[in-house]
Amino acid sequence: MKSTRSNAILGAAVALSLTASAALAQDHVSSRLDVAVLGGIHELSKNDTAIPDHLFSVPVVANVSYQFTPNLAAEGDLTWLIPVTRSVDMGAGVSADRKPPDILAYQAGVRAGLPLTQWTPYVAAGVGAVTFLSNSGADRLPQLDKSQTMFALNFGGGAQFALNPTWGVRADYRAFAAFPSKDAVGFSTNGSADPLWMQRGTLGVDYRF
Repeated sequence: MKSTRSNAILGAAVALSLTASAALAQDHVSSRLDVAVLGGIHELSKNDTAIPDHLFSVPVVANVSYQFTPNLAAEGDLTWLIPVTRSVDMGAGVSADRKPPDILAYQAGVRAGLPLTQWTPYVAAGVGAVTFLSNSGADRLPQLDKSQTMFALNFGGGAQFALNPTWGVRADYRAFAAFPSKDAVGFSTNGSADPLWMQRGTLGVDYRF
């Protein structure tokens, strides 16, 4: 009798576990489209042919992703970088208040995640372009008479935290590399240009359809 009761309890527990797992998997599969809005801090790191010191911006990010499987998604990422003024070392012991141009970054890529009970850590990578918008103001670095667009790629990772089946919180970190042409005005010196390395940390909310 005890053995029968134990087997019944064990069977019920297994059935409940399988049902919960199936429901969770169904939720992941049925909620394929995800939209996120994020903000944080962006650093334009030192570049020997264009940027003499670290410059910062505030990123406003719109990210849209489509979930092919519970572990794999395609994503598109649009970022507007709002420049922040700071004291910059101009060389020879001289400092001045400078800020970078306004920047637009648009990337497409893939995201691989590991869905857990309440959160999903992930890694991601993508390719696209970065546009430094024209601005020849005296406080801009570099000063650009024309906008400059260049190929760029990104890689990084983060995590999504589910608040309920629809809303969640996302933390994301990305490193960017942009590649100006060797004659790009403002980004090249003597016919050569180094890659521009940038990094972006953001936090925001996402909505799953």
